[in-house]
Amino acid sequence: MAINSRKILSGLGWAIIAITIWSGSLVFLRLGVMTSLNAYDLTMLRFGVAALILSPVIFHRTIKTARIRPVSLISMVATFGAPYVLLIAMAMKTAPATAAGALNPGVMAIASLLLGWIIFNDRIGPVRVVGLIITTIGIILFTRADGTVTIGHLILGGTGIMWAIYALIIRRAAIPALHATAIIAVGSALVYLPVYLMILPKQIVSAPIMDVLIQAGFQGILVSIVALYAFNRSTELLGPTAGASLPALIPVATLSLSVLILNETAGADRVASAILVTMGLALILVGPPAMRRLSKFDLYGLNRKKRDTANPIEQSSGDMK
Repeated sequence: MAINSRKILSGLGWAIIAITIWSGSLVFLRLGVMTSLNAYDLTMLRFGVAALILSPVIFHRTIKTARIRPVSLISMVATFGAPYVLLIAMAMKTAPATAAGALNPGVMAIASLLLGWIIFNDRIGPVRVVGLIITTIGIILFTRADGTVTIGHLILGGTGIMWAIYALIIRRAAIPALHATAIIAVGSALVYLPVYLMILPKQIVSAPIMDVLIQAGFQGILVSIVALYAFNRSTELLGPTAGASLPALIPVATLSLSVLILNETAGADRVASAILVTMGLALILVGPPAMRRLSKFDLYGLNRKKRDTANPIEQSSGDMK
């Protein structure tokens, strides 16, 4: 029992680290564009640093990379690489980080659900339908809480769809998480860095060195490497169902960090909207598995009594199943 408790606590610890970094990346993007850096600088720091660290993964897994179709490689970089981060950073000029924490994963979950239904013929089920409705209501209330819907809010909705498309590509190609991250980082660096150096506007030269180092460390190391490792460890320790539910915590976590770091206001309407999006995301991401587990738990005593009255052969076959 003590071993299981330590395992659960360790898994929760890694989950907290992953969620804090993911939510913090949105907060730090907002901080960057509102202070000394621009969206182009932040995108360069994100993928320039990550590519340097993750490039050995590409060479170590050359055979697996060669099996991935070029269209899939290009689509991965386009939907979750430099264009994705650049658009989020641009959206932060007119939308608060709290909006990014709700709109981006919220739209992603809704789009993933619908695209999975259309492309893979996934069964949605009543639990996920309820989650979809709750998430949609939360997103609408969140945009109303922000007052005017800006171009930033629209961009964040678009990046949520990009994230969903990327998730479908990964699902179809069955690419490991670290490998996919390395492909995105190196591919983005190869395409984006020459364009950035030659033609894009820069503020990094005049920015304080500490701002540059903080963003490089957070975006390039913590987000691309540490959060990925923490997520994988939490999934190993808590199980895939709990691991899949982690993105559901991003709205509330981003709201909390935005208040602490950016001094953004968190009125009752924003808090309620973030909670709604979180609840809806949880139902969309892990609703059916969680309900199945709950049903098994509730009926455990009854099932056990049935097994006790069964003959030894039937009981053995049931245990093997």
